[in-house]
Amino acid sequence: MRREHLPTAALPAWSKLNDVSFIDISVQDLGDAKGSGLVTSRALSSKDTYDIPTLLTIPHDLVLSAEAIEEHAKVDLHFRELLAAAGGKSLRGDALLFLLMQITIASPAHIHNVGVQNPWTEYCKILPSEIPIPTMWNEEERVLLLGTSLESALDAKLTALVREFETLRDSTTRLPWCQKSWWENETLEVTDWILLDAWFRSRSLELPNAGESMVPCLDMANHSSEPNAFYEQTADKTVALLLRPDIELGVNSEVTISYGDTKSAAEMLFSYGFIDESSSASKTLVLPIEPFPDDRLGKAKLAAFRKPPVVRISANLDTIDWKCPFLYLMCLNEEDGLEFKILQQTDGHRSPLRVFWQGSDVTDATDSFESFIDGHALQDVFKLRAVALLHDRIRQQLERLYGSEETVQLSADLSQVYPAARSSALQLRASETAILENAFASIDMQKNELLQSETVLRYLGSADEEFQVEVEAVANEEDDFS
Repeated sequence: MRREHLPTAALPAWSKLNDVSFIDISVQDLGDAKGSGLVTSRALSSKDTYDIPTLLTIPHDLVLSAEAIEEHAKVDLHFRELLAAAGGKSLRGDALLFLLMQITIASPAHIHNVGVQNPWTEYCKILPSEIPIPTMWNEEERVLLLGTSLESALDAKLTALVREFETLRDSTTRLPWCQKSWWENETLEVTDWILLDAWFRSRSLELPNAGESMVPCLDMANHSSEPNAFYEQTADKTVALLLRPDIELGVNSEVTISYGDTKSAAEMLFSYGFIDESSSASKTLVLPIEPFPDDRLGKAKLAAFRKPPVVRISANLDTIDWKCPFLYLMCLNEEDGLEFKILQQTDGHRSPLRVFWQGSDVTDATDSFESFIDGHALQDVFKLRAVALLHDRIRQQLERLYGSEETVQLSADLSQVYPAARSSALQLRASETAILENAFASIDMQKNELLQSETVLRYLGSADEEFQVEVEAVANEEDDFS
């Protein structure tokens, strides 16, 4: 969709018109690597004072939150129709519809008398058309992520965005103004929907009293693992950006906030388009885990777990830590004491799937099987199963990374690959390769130690004996038949 674009230089006029106050800071271009950011216009200090400097204030009615979307629907008939036809599924989905309404109103091809203008209509004109997150990378750039933890996540996200766009089309073609504004001349394209999603994911933040929200102007602040500023909501719900305690900044210093300190390198790249190497979380890798295809309880385990089945591997100095609650559920079966039931209620209805371990109902604690097996006679056997499964999963991921290197090197040299995308992707590949190699060696040691356990040796010995008995029984049956 064609939309009018305003430079960042238009922001002061927009801010003044909408009562946004920049105090001793301004938005400046920091170069290609960072884009725009907040910079001090004079020296600031929060040392030896109780009067912490306030740097930016944004009125409550400018915050794009669930409350704001609901309120706007009351005054905008067309937006209310849009929400009724295609919204109501999630805050993110409704926020994207709100942003779509604003770029539609601001489009040069806008149909008059559709939509009600508000401050976000003009603010969307200032937002960039290019966001350096992988969903907006071209095909050559996405090749650079082959074998990384982002490969499958990116494919799934793009598939979901296309599906959302097609659902939007199906849901709104019967609204005359939507048909004329978007679908009649194919004015709205899937790339527009991808951009709106990129805006929301890269610029939203969590507010104490409003939940996930987009805050105009505050979204110009860049991230740092050692931020010098923080944001909060005041008593009247105004959003304020303040200098952190015991900080001194000279003139022309960048003002930064934290986008979170628990996101892995892949998660930072996926959501924000860069990797923070100075963060300890950048040495973390998250991989999806899937049940065995032949596990007849596999689907039940996934349904009962209710969370994404992933393993989180962290490299801390010379140690490797991993956490994967699903893995312990995944490696247990009926003969171990795991059961799934659908209970019959007194009124004849059936309750949702219930999970039992050793006869106890553990439906609400399916992420605690690691603690459940503590003290069990076969504890080491269960742990060996989990470690062996993880060992194999890491091996598979390493093989994907190694096997894609030649293809990646060919793509990295193409002129269609943006330098920032190339740098971020290669940085991610190097980081994940190092984590996986160290994790493979560390977990191999854990596996070998468990193989020396007396419990494991007795269990494997009895299993061999049972197998030998079965073989002899089959042989005898064959002899009798002959």
